[in-house]
Amino acid sequence: MESGPDAEVRQVVQDSRRAGPGDLFVAVSGQRVDGHDFVRQAAQQGSAVAIERSVTLTPGVPVLRLSDSRWALGGLAAELNNRPGRRMLVAGVTGTDGKTTVTHMAAHVLGISGVPAGFLSTVAFDRGAGAEDNLSGQTTMEAPEVQAALAGMVAAGKRAAVIETTSHALVQGRVSGCEFDVAAFTNIGRDHLDYHRGWDEYVQAKARLIDLCRDGWSKGVPKTAVLNLDDVSHGRLSQRPIERRWTYSLEGEAHVRAVDIRSSPNGSRFRLVAAGARAEVNLRSPARFNVANALCAASVCLALGLPVDAVATGLSDFPGVAGRLEQVDLGQPFRVYVDFAHAASSLAQTLSELRAVTPGRLFAVFGSTPRTDHDRPGMGRAAAEWADWFVITTDDPVDEDPAMSARDVEEGALSAGARRGVDYEIELDRRVAIREAIGLARPGDAVLLAGKGHERWMLMEGRRKEPWDDRVEAVVALRELGWAASAVSSEPSEPTHGQRLTSVLF
Repeated sequence: MESGPDAEVRQVVQDSRRAGPGDLFVAVSGQRVDGHDFVRQAAQQGSAVAIERSVTLTPGVPVLRLSDSRWALGGLAAELNNRPGRRMLVAGVTGTDGKTTVTHMAAHVLGISGVPAGFLSTVAFDRGAGAEDNLSGQTTMEAPEVQAALAGMVAAGKRAAVIETTSHALVQGRVSGCEFDVAAFTNIGRDHLDYHRGWDEYVQAKARLIDLCRDGWSKGVPKTAVLNLDDVSHGRLSQRPIERRWTYSLEGEAHVRAVDIRSSPNGSRFRLVAAGARAEVNLRSPARFNVANALCAASVCLALGLPVDAVATGLSDFPGVAGRLEQVDLGQPFRVYVDFAHAASSLAQTLSELRAVTPGRLFAVFGSTPRTDHDRPGMGRAAAEWADWFVITTDDPVDEDPAMSARDVEEGALSAGARRGVDYEIELDRRVAIREAIGLARPGDAVLLAGKGHERWMLMEGRRKEPWDDRVEAVVALRELGWAASAVSSEPSEPTHGQRLTSVLF
């Protein structure tokens, strides 16, 4: 302690409203709020405090001075939870697209291969008591929550953890103290450049995962960076020093490869080639980018000691992730997919993959939200290029006029030669937009509902949440058209984590 009496601390907190006797309130300086403004409040509630700069306090308050409170927070939380990251294998997964899928894939493969694994992702958590939906609004939680989750996994007998890790989390120290053994990368696009002030800075933020892995506690497993040889980021990331570096690729000569890829609307078959061995994979998740995700997940599991045949078996058994090209199937002769693609690059990629496996027409429903730094005209151009017909609609308007967002998207569609009323329509009521697209579909067609994915709310003015689920809306629209008419006629319940919506369920 810098000043005041010694204090016994049972947990660290960074929210002064939760601080009390037995706590250490760590004052973190954020973009909008500075925790030092709430140090006195925490102290008045009986908490010890940790600070970066001087704050006038009543004599007798235990004070700890830190050089970087944000990064120290993770280490303090880890120490108070008995360093859980040192008692199991830990993999971190980062990237612009695909990191949620890779996280779930890797944890699933480890689990069915005899290595019980917990996970933390955008969609769900398994902190030791089974999968539960992630309702926090954060992909990577704050450091005290991450360390508590890891401790829960250890207590439940988990031998590994897979953590989806955002660039924000890496910059803000939310995963310090995790003791990574594998740092895995999907791709690095051009999202979040408002926060990172450029692509180079974005790459450097992501690369911190390699540094954390390299410097983590040794557990007898080579510290490994898993890099995507097909991505432009590979050249930059491969310069980061680490004990072992593995690559994966759909095209080149990498450590882990997929050969003889055969795609269909329901998934992909390929041969996994790694470590001098080969094994067949029948992946249920469609699209070539999910083959790349599977290679990334395979590399994680191989780096943690699994053999190739066990990895292939686990990938073939993987059921998919809620809201990630999730099919809604009530027996209709066309396909309906729900996906989280909510930026120009991810929308273009998803539509192009579906175009390749759709014999009929391809329809899309999507919008743009001020929550993220989208290339809105780019979304319109992507839809104009790959979809036969699309609807521009509302997606988390928050405090913005949805009509303005739609006009921005429309500019891109018009620049690509699309014609309103012929190639696309604007319908701001998302429920109506979904019904329009599904109502037009015929045998062999496909409908993509993009942007919301697994989410179960719409963020309205003042960040007020209204219940919303694209999957449920698709089911209702299909029922209105008579599909599964003989099934139970009551409203569908909300799908649970990882649930595949099929006619069996209704």
